[in-house]
Amino acid sequence: MPDDIPLAIKRYPNRRYYAAGSTSKYISLQDIEALVQAGHTVEIRDSQTGDDVTRTVLTQIIMERHPEKMLLFPTDMLHCILRSNDVMSGFLRDYFRHSLTYLDYLKQHGTNSPSSLVQPMHWVKAWLDGIAATNTTAATNTTATSTQATPDAESARLSARVEELEERLKQLESKPS
Repeated sequence: MPDDIPLAIKRYPNRRYYAAGSTSKYISLQDIEALVQAGHTVEIRDSQTGDDVTRTVLTQIIMERHPEKMLLFPTDMLHCILRSNDVMSGFLRDYFRHSLTYLDYLKQHGTNSPSSLVQPMHWVKAWLDGIAATNTTAATNTTATSTQATPDAESARLSARVEELEERLKQLESKPS
């Protein structure tokens, strides 16, 4: 598996991309796509401003080279994104980040090889295996404790997240319009 350290790439005004580090050469959008598909994380910065343009470049690759993947975003969702205010944008950003966290969890705990999770049924099996393991652990904890069972780490994490979201809602409600 490639390193978790992002590969640094600079975008120059002439739309050329330079991969610093071990390769130290100019690369194309196709090369960037191949790096990402190989499991590398890239970080693309504008050479003049230093701004992170990774999202823009990756979106460009998807739009130009894989337009069929835009079907992942239903038209209604695109309308919602365009119409969203700061609160809704924050909610959507959190939703997508949590979805990616869940997919990463499945990839790490589902099987030994990330490539074996390409098939949707492998994702479902990994998810179901995770639920079965959680239920078995919970049943063991319940029988081992004569009083109230202690919440597992996931329940505690979810409780903390709910409290955090409730606090954010209170803050938003208290702001003057």
